Amino acid sequence: SPAEQTGTYCTKRLTMADWTNEPSTGLSNGSASSSNDVADRTAMIAARLKSIYKKSVLPVEKRHRYDYFYESPFLTDVEFDAKPQVMLIGQYSVGKTSFIRYLLGRDFPGQRIGPEPTTDRFTVLINGPEERTIPGNALSVHPDLPFRGLERFGVSFLSRFEGSQLPSSVLKSVTLVDTPGILSGEKQRVNRGYDFTKVVSWFADRADLIILLFDAHKLDISDELKNVIELMKPHADKVRVVLNKADSVSTQQLMRVYGSLMWSLGKVMMTPEVCRVYMGSFWGAPLQNTDQARLLTQEKMDLFNDIAKLPENAVMRRINELVKRVRSVKVHAYIIHFLRKQMPIKPWGKKEKQRKLIDNLEREFMMCARRYDLARGDFPNVREYQRYLSEIKDISEFQKLDKKMIKEMDKVFSLDIPALLQAAQLQR
Repeated sequence: SPAEQTGTYCTKRLTMADWTNEPSTGLSNGSASSSNDVADRTAMIAARLKSIYKKSVLPVEKRHRYDYFYESPFLTDVEFDAKPQVMLIGQYSVGKTSFIRYLLGRDFPGQRIGPEPTTDRFTVLINGPEERTIPGNALSVHPDLPFRGLERFGVSFLSRFEGSQLPSSVLKSVTLVDTPGILSGEKQRVNRGYDFTKVVSWFADRADLIILLFDAHKLDISDELKNVIELMKPHADKVRVVLNKADSVSTQQLMRVYGSLMWSLGKVMMTPEVCRVYMGSFWGAPLQNTDQARLLTQEKMDLFNDIAKLPENAVMRRINELVKRVRSVKVHAYIIHFLRKQMPIKPWGKKEKQRKLIDNLEREFMMCARRYDLARGDFPNVREYQRYLSEIKDISEFQKLDKKMIKEMDKVFSLDIPALLQAAQLQR
């Protein structure tokens, strides 16, 4: 690792690949045996999570069409077994692809780097014995990869989706997701051919870490970037901001740039506290301004440490994600039950009553929350739910609420999850 040598600070550019292979740093999770322990614990917890989901949650999802209202397909085994995912987001030419290349310490199949929008597709980087690119259509049906849910975005998206396979020490533990550069100015009006924000949202739901990159010379937040950042609000705990190319400005300018970035993010995220911002220069060239060498090296190490801990922390995140889904499924089941109960039994007047319920959905949500003692924060977006309900011909045709199923889901909170948390803590 970087160290002081003969009074001057060593500015050797250490990549993530070097870092994970450095035995003295402890960044490769200690030893092969400890890595195996982490893998065994993750596999055990994943198996129990799959069992809980299939037994207690999936039946309720199917009964009340959760997949339709939340545009979230039923979970498959491979999604519980998947490696942690790191997604990179940022405007074009902020250095996302260069950042990935720097992490890996090498080029990867299909990389495109340039000053203009060069990455025009979503690229997932996965570990494999040989270097190759995999078309999006093949990725979406691969039985061992968690991308089947992307099929619903259609051929226009899948033609802009690809996999990059290569042997890598970093990719043995995580999967990286490179995204198209977010556009600004007139370029924002270009039709991508698919719903960009919904695809980003899909990946964000499944990512374990979301890295939002900014260029020290380009801090403006375009409308499209603002929309994407707003999508990240439910995932604030997973977001890390990287101020890239920080070595290209003076120390005084860096302070001003950092302050400006924090102010801009605070306005968009509408929160008093902004997520952690890492400063660095993530590419292969030597630092332009060595005054901040110590600071930028430490910032880089902190970020690498965050990424290196993902496999170990993946167990807790998988448990957390299932808890969030169970809460969401339970609320959805009660919403449908509450609306269904108010529909007239006889056919006349059904359309009018359904229209009134949909028009006053926010009020219905509040009444439902009070009636069944549900947390208002677990309820879905009113406008989106209205849109889905308006496409339903007759709400009364939904199946009745099965209280036995709800009791089974409540056991997930009272028994299953506490037991899993205890098992996870005991094996740490």
